[in-house]
Amino acid sequence: MSPISSKSYSREENQFLKNIGFKIQFLRKQRGLSQSELAEKSELSYATISHLESTSVYGLSIIAIYRIAKALDVDPSQLLMFK
Repeated sequence: MSPISSKSYSREENQFLKNIGFKIQFLRKQRGLSQSELAEKSELSYATISHLESTSVYGLSIIAIYRIAKALDVDPSQLLMFK
């Protein structure tokens, strides 16, 4: 996975991707995990987790969402729902 230019997405799509990153960061911190620990548990790179949690737009695959959700012990849909 690699960072994707924000020009590739609409404003709403950019915000959607950022919200996923914020949700991941919130759940990670709630569980007392470091970015490195989440990366290891999800079998993703530290750089991927760091990019997802940053304020930059970072596209991610459904498999990455699944792996992160499993590592955080939540249903993958929880990473995509914002209320």
